[in-house]
Amino acid sequence: MRPGQLIRFLAAVVVILLPVLARAEPYLMVRTGAKCSACHTNQTGGGKRTPFAHIHAKDILQDLDLLPIPLGVKAFDGEVNSYLSIGSDLRVRNTTTFGGHINKQGEVERNQAFRPEVLSNDTTVFEFLGYGQIDLWPDLVTLYADEEFTGGANNREAFALLKGFLPWDSYIKVGRMFPTFGLRVQDDQAYVRARSGYTFQNPDTGAEFGTQPGPFYLGTTITNGTSGDKDVSATVNGYGVFEDVPVVRNVLAGASFARQTDKRDVASFYLGSNLGALTYLAEFDPIWDRTVASVGKRDQYAAYSELDYLLFDWLNLRGTFEFVKVSQAQDQTRYTIGAEPFINHVLQPRIQYRINNSVANQPDQNHDELWLELHVFL
Repeated sequence: MRPGQLIRFLAAVVVILLPVLARAEPYLMVRTGAKCSACHTNQTGGGKRTPFAHIHAKDILQDLDLLPIPLGVKAFDGEVNSYLSIGSDLRVRNTTTFGGHINKQGEVERNQAFRPEVLSNDTTVFEFLGYGQIDLWPDLVTLYADEEFTGGANNREAFALLKGFLPWDSYIKVGRMFPTFGLRVQDDQAYVRARSGYTFQNPDTGAEFGTQPGPFYLGTTITNGTSGDKDVSATVNGYGVFEDVPVVRNVLAGASFARQTDKRDVASFYLGSNLGALTYLAEFDPIWDRTVASVGKRDQYAAYSELDYLLFDWLNLRGTFEFVKVSQAQDQTRYTIGAEPFINHVLQPRIQYRINNSVANQPDQNHDELWLELHVFL
């Protein structure tokens, strides 16, 4: 057996056998029936965890607790004092990339689950984030910062959050932030994030207003948009999380719309639910791009679907399918299977196998990837 074949065989075996549980992504919101603001300081999700998330980490994460805290030792929950708290995410990843044989026409065979050539193998600090929260007036006025240290200091979010004095759990954010849009899928490479333009790598400066009566959320973000122009970017996002629904237990349903420029608009329709131990999510993003630069290759829509199966109340098996419709027959698809166990409430290893397919004359977009990752978080 060739080395490349052996690696792929072992990857397949590990994916099948390894205990899993995905990171704090939207599927956990569907599984638990809690809104984003229950577990994150940022009301739209992502970033620093709330005291609720720390207190109920065992129930939310279904962690194995294989590294129990010694008796008499209290785990750090990020709270420095009653006014200051911190958080962090560190992900160290090894990525092995597999490619197919390129013919004389510069083309590669598409739709290959296992490609024969090992193109690269690299270990990197994929992500190192630090979060800081200062409650100037607890439960009313908060200063929040999200800083990336992966390749040097880079501020992602810096805003003031005002809440607690408006009806229906409403809030106001002012500063640099990630506009509210679609599902907060952690993977920035997901087509519904990368092609819509709303990832965890492109914050913007402006203001956001949101209201959260009962199981509902409705928010709008107005930001600068394209630097140097006279226009603004605007998003609207609304969803509902309904608990104790007969048969399926919890249901999530929502929609977003964004006016990015006077020549580009995007929308998002998403839903999720449960059926026994199975949790499923889907998102569909229409894209209306009228910019001159995109004439030769225009995205028309992106789609994302995810299945998570909780086995033995602690093993979560996950798979995703993605598709992006591109003009002139340049569509792309992606399949992913993954395994991510929470060892305890701060430590999570991860393995994932991803199959990328694009047009035959773009070999760099037709490859397979094996990810081995360690996630340490607070």
